[in-house]
Amino acid sequence: MARAVEFGTRHVEKGGLPFVGQLVGPDGYASEYGVNRVHETGDATAHAEIVAMRLALTERGTPDLAGTRLLATGEPCGLCYRFALDQRVEHIYVAVDAETVASWGIDYLAGYPAFGIDRARLRRDGLVRDLPVEAGDEPFQRFTQAVFPRRSCSSAPPTKGPS
Repeated sequence: MARAVEFGTRHVEKGGLPFVGQLVGPDGYASEYGVNRVHETGDATAHAEIVAMRLALTERGTPDLAGTRLLATGEPCGLCYRFALDQRVEHIYVAVDAETVASWGIDYLAGYPAFGIDRARLRRDGLVRDLPVEAGDEPFQRFTQAVFPRRSCSSAPPTKGPS
């Protein structure tokens, strides 16, 4: 996860969004990092996590992603959760939760019900697990500073744990 966060920081420095997804399998498989490609492709579903999952489906040649784990630098949105559930991803590990992401200016919390996503239940059932890493919110902080340069670091949200 730390490498995915570092990749996200570098991606933001190149003008990208801070979200990164990666699929890993029990057999040692690791997909390339997925990043948001909505603007460059015109595909509204080309979110980082979905890009990574589509890549894994293609590379693995399997009908679904059963047994794999999704690493997400920011908690997936409702669309990405729905795609992961439909593809039978075993676990989703999150470096930074959606509330923290929202505090950095990217708020998609209201979208979960539209996709039938109950975040509390996903966590209770063990599907979603926090995997905080040092400086986990750095890509989001840098993105916010680039997009909203007048926002000072003193107005940065508090972080939870080591993320």
